[in-house]
Amino acid sequence: MNLWNAVTIGLKEIWAHKFRSFLTMMGIILGVSSLVAMSALVKGMENGMREALIQIGGLQKVRIMDQDIPQNQMHLADQAVGNTMDDVYALQRSAPLVQMVTPEMRLRNAAITRFGKSADPWMVCGTWPNALEMNQHVIEHGRMFNEIDDENARNVCVIGTATRDALFGSPEETGEPVVPLGEQINISGYPFTIIGMFQHYESEQEKKLREMRAREPKESRKGPARNSFGRWGGGNFVFRLKNNTVLIPLNTAWIKFRASMGSNNVADPRLSTVYIRVNDIEKLNPALQQARNVLMSTHKGIEDFNFMTQEDWAENI
Repeated sequence: MNLWNAVTIGLKEIWAHKFRSFLTMMGIILGVSSLVAMSALVKGMENGMREALIQIGGLQKVRIMDQDIPQNQMHLADQAVGNTMDDVYALQRSAPLVQMVTPEMRLRNAAITRFGKSADPWMVCGTWPNALEMNQHVIEHGRMFNEIDDENARNVCVIGTATRDALFGSPEETGEPVVPLGEQINISGYPFTIIGMFQHYESEQEKKLREMRAREPKESRKGPARNSFGRWGGGNFVFRLKNNTVLIPLNTAWIKFRASMGSNNVADPRLSTVYIRVNDIEKLNPALQQARNVLMSTHKGIEDFNFMTQEDWAENI
């Protein structure tokens, strides 16, 4: 039997059993389509998580945060001081594998207002100017505060686009760019001047969706505001958190807020968080051991701190 006869017989069999052939074809089509769709979905989530990992500083960024005192050290609880600037200076001096150190003093429940409008940022934080590099921020308008601003505890701030939208209106609402440099806002009773604004952060998926909506007729955009299911998934929340960040100089946060609002009229010197960036990701473990040795010295042997890395996130990807 030659090839042509085999093809002819096969076509006759298909034609003779149309329904069975149709079901077979549908099984193949649906199976392949499902495989392609699932592969695309997983690849999209993977790309989104990688993008978010880079946006928060990558694997080289490590967070040093408070933890409960171990049970065997509870008798030393009254000597625990938490993370302070002594830790920051000690890490800079004695941990050569640590490339950069950034202290953060977060203001809890900070109220941001302007002419009756209010914003609810995810984070209002006193920090050093190198937070720009540590957190992969990009200034689109104005400038980052500098060492002189920090030394003089100036009331200046750098805001994200979500804060801009809440207090001044978004470009989509006004129909023109909104750049509030030089404007004043109120942070928990203190006037602050905006000297810089971060770029608007969004994932590639969100960018494409925004561009697609911009091309739609205005009539089709009307209707109640709504959120898309899963909009915070795939790492998109990282971009939203960065858009909802307000940074002020560290000394300003200390003098204006912490020093005057400490419990029992005692200033609170503790930092909310200390971030470090290691020189080489291949030497992450030695760098963390080096940092731990330094902190055990400044914390008088009390292990009331721990390290949070992005390794678990990378492994999940």
